[in-house]
Amino acid sequence: MDVKRGVRLYVSFYEMFAASALAVSLACGLIMFIYRMKSPAVVAVIVVATFWFKVATMVFIRFTAKRKLGHFFYYYKNVGMSSRRLWSVALAFDFLTYVGCMLIAYQL
Repeated sequence: MDVKRGVRLYVSFYEMFAASALAVSLACGLIMFIYRMKSPAVVAVIVVATFWFKVATMVFIRFTAKRKLGHFFYYYKNVGMSSRRLWSVALAFDFLTYVGCMLIAYQL
């Protein structure tokens, strides 16, 4: 499978739940933006709390998508993509958006 087709498949898979995943990342960034001027201990607590909030919501999104959109996985399996690889790439990209939102919010 060529790279262009693989990227298109990853993007089309991520689009199924991108709105909710990005909303959670932006909410975590907003929380960091609000509390960025506090002491370093408070910022550390905010980072840990938002990290676990992000992990919990991604687990919820994954199981909800698996339950509600299970028939879409047959398409990806037929074109040669495993669900484990799809979720790995999608969650890695989503974690990078979370880290980006947190860094941008802390720098502003």
